[in-house]
Amino acid sequence: MAYWILILAVVTILSYLSDVGILPFLENLRIPFLNASIVSILILLCMIGVLGRMLQKAKKGEKESLKKRILELEKELKTIKEKQE
Repeated sequence: MAYWILILAVVTILSYLSDVGILPFLENLRIPFLNASIVSILILLCMIGVLGRMLQKAKKGEKESLKKRILELEKELKTIKEKQE
């Protein structure tokens, strides 16, 4: 995740320098069928990567919490069964 943020920061800085005019060669690099600069497309791809990674980690965290809850309920069920006997 840290790598995605680092890459996004570098590409954003390059985009800013291109917009200010310090790096004019980046303004001329365009993707013809999208009519967008290559830096803008890189920012978009990095954001998609970050979003995908966050969604993946959220699902994993949800599964871990559900697994913990199942273990707690199994312990409760075991104690209830022991009390009934």
